[in-house]
Amino acid sequence: MRKPGQRHRAVPLRAQVRRRKRRASAHQRRQGVALIIALTAIAILSVLLAEMHEHTSTAHAVSVAQKERLQAEYMAKSALNLNRMLIAQTDNITTVARPLYRALLGRDPPRLPVWELSNEILAPFCRPFEAGSFSNIEGMDNLPGECEIQSFAENSKININDPLFLDGDLARRSIAMQVFATIGGYQAPSPYDPLFERRDGDGQFTSRLDVVSAMIDWWDSDTERTSFDPGASTVSSIGREDDVYLGLDDPYSIKNAPFDSLGELRLVRGISDDFWATFIEPDPSNPRSRSFTIYGSGSVNVNEAPPSVLLARVCSFITDQPLCSDPLESAKFVTLLEQVRVMIPIPLFSGPDFLTFLQGQGSEQELYPMLRSFLGEDHPLLFTPIELTSEQRREIQDSLVADARIIWVRSIGKAGCRPNAEDPEGPKDCRTTVELNSVINVDPRWNPPPPNAGRVPTLGVFHYYRME
Repeated sequence: MRKPGQRHRAVPLRAQVRRRKRRASAHQRRQGVALIIALTAIAILSVLLAEMHEHTSTAHAVSVAQKERLQAEYMAKSALNLNRMLIAQTDNITTVARPLYRALLGRDPPRLPVWELSNEILAPFCRPFEAGSFSNIEGMDNLPGECEIQSFAENSKININDPLFLDGDLARRSIAMQVFATIGGYQAPSPYDPLFERRDGDGQFTSRLDVVSAMIDWWDSDTERTSFDPGASTVSSIGREDDVYLGLDDPYSIKNAPFDSLGELRLVRGISDDFWATFIEPDPSNPRSRSFTIYGSGSVNVNEAPPSVLLARVCSFITDQPLCSDPLESAKFVTLLEQVRVMIPIPLFSGPDFLTFLQGQGSEQELYPMLRSFLGEDHPLLFTPIELTSEQRREIQDSLVADARIIWVRSIGKAGCRPNAEDPEGPKDCRTTVELNSVINVDPRWNPPPPNAGRVPTLGVFHYYRME
């Protein structure tokens, strides 16, 4: 502060300029620091926001996937339970269809295979958008997903496991005859001969009889090797059954208990990749293509078994007739029956009439005389009828059934479905799919294993249940 009487001292212009510059420079430095702090804060907040967004998006995606997985799982379970209820009504449905069947074929129908049409019959509950007016029913207009059903009779295959209703040598003989016939043992030459003329993966030759014995020895309870005589159709025991397995580079013992899964066959001697692709799973995506099963009772379903399986079952009892020994006659039978099933997609046989068909007998309403009249006496598809003794007829008849009691079911649940952009009217695109495979036994002859007691429930019992 200037004192009284003191004169004002002028500040040189140059000093004033320097002073202003220093003040401006300090102000600019303060502004630069604030900008850096702001940019740093923005960067940190951006990272935190990005991390939070990623975490939230991941959590949302996981929750949506879990929700859709649960929805698809219960759609598959619902489809399975609906199918079990439908199968339980088979007798009632057959009764309703009896007059129409009798008018067409002149005889009572067998149990109709309603399980073959499960996917179509149950469509209103699985895909109501395809069912027209059903989509307007309360509770059916907002399903969380879709479902599909595939099912067929397991007794339409050759059973290689311990039969449910046969024991001892009778069971071993039945399996041996069926398997030997299935792999071409009664044909000379057989189209399957190359499978048994080269070394397997262990460097050993495995004949047809070795394969037959190995399959039976895996599940029978003794430790003796099974010997099958195809000429006399008898079985006996010789030597130790696990000598071959103990001599492998990675030795193991035979199970001596029934098969628990089809994949267990991979452990059996002679089941090579070629054998598997020929008989076990020719088409892994289509279970119907299998020739073998481990869930059979020992009897074969004449209405659902592939013609080749029926031929193998019949030829396990008669080996000296052209139908079984001549590959050309066998091919005629297989082709003819396949064509007939395409033209007449209903159960053709009620039981004994299948043997009448094989023998080329019966009235004009029976299948073989009707085909002979329609095609002509010398048509190349007509196979040579067989001749049966009363004993052979009884044995074959006891080995065949006209309906299914053990049924394989694949139920598929889908969720997160959206219309197809390229084809809005076609199948929907679904993000989540759950597949449930099961085998259901509804045979009234089945009893629980000891010490349990009771009878098979109306909806059946599960032999197999697996969710994929």
